[in-house]
Parts: sequence; C-alpha cells; structure tokens
Amino acid sequence: MKEQIESRLCDSLKERVIFNSTRYRGTHDKVGRSWITFDDEIIHDFCTVKLRYKLNTIANKIREETNSLDWRNQEKDKGYYRAYRIADAEMGRQGIYNQFGFYKSIEEYLNLSIDEAMKSSNPIIKAISWFDKRLGKRRLLSTEEDRHIMVNKFRNIRLKVEGIIDDDGNFVCHYFRAVSPRPL
Repeated sequence: MKEQIESRLCDSLKERVIFNSTRYRGTHDKVGRSWITFDDEIIHDFCTVKLRYKLNTIANKIREETNSLDWRNQEKDKGYYRAYRIADAEMGRQGIYNQFGFYKSIEEYLNLSIDEAMKSSNPIIKAISWFDKRLGKRRLLSTEEDRHIMVNKFRNIRLKVEGIIDDDGNFVCHYFRAVSPRPL
C-alpha cells in the first residue's frame, strides 16, 4: 500500500513526502500509528493511542459537567454514551484519527478518480488528494480553501512546492491572485 500511495505523488513531492506506519507489539491489542512526513517533518499523525486518550479525556470531562458518570444508572446512561459521540465528533473536527481510519481511507483513495477524491467527505482522502499527480496546476488554482484544518495544511504544502504561494501564504505573482477567487 505504501508503494501504491507514494507512486501517486506529484513530481514536486516525490521523495519529499513519505507515508509511514508502525505497530506497538508490546501493547495488549498491538495498535500503532501511521504518520506522513514532508521533508522529514511529521505533517500529520494517525496514532490510535493518542486518539483514545484524547477521546476519553474529552468524554470524561463532558460526563463530569453533565453529571452522567454512571452508565449503569438508567437516568444517566444516555448522557454517558452521548459524551462519547460528542468527543468523537470533536476528534474529527481537530483532525485526530487512528491508524485504522488512515488505512481504510488509503484503501478507498486508491480506488477513486481525482475528482471523487477531491469531493470526498472524508478529510483524510481529501487531504491526500492534494498531493496527487493527477491534480493539475489549473485545478490547483481554482480550488478554494477547505473548512477542515488537515485538508488546508496539505493544500498549502502543495501550493508552496508548486511555487504558487510563499511561506506566508501570499500568492507569488499577480496571475495566480487574479485566477484564484479567494486568497489563502
């Protein structure tokens, strides 16, 4: 899978973007993490342990605030489980995903056209599509910012390596500014 995904990288990102994965064999369920690096710096981490820790921390805080600490109490069990749903939605908003969600997204991405990938509701797929060699410069210029932080991070990396924006997010020349409907 690593070879397949890295073979789809645009020329300006080949050998600069690396997809990595490991498993922690010492853990009881052998979970691990995946991460993507750009120029040897981690740009996004998909760590199962980190996700579980943050999810439980947020859910526990919500339970304390709503006094829904006991799942065995019929009056409080709905609030107890609702806290997990709220915390899970927050993980998605923050771009915190586990290793298995990353694998599933990569498998799906490898079977999509670039149009389908760019329109995906899955932020992982949408983010990775910004690195795809099938995404041409004309489309780079016409695509706007996304509401998801991870997608914008990947978008900005691609625009920078293509010379469209500088390190501050400003367009490099007037032509690019005139074509794009919104500044970065």
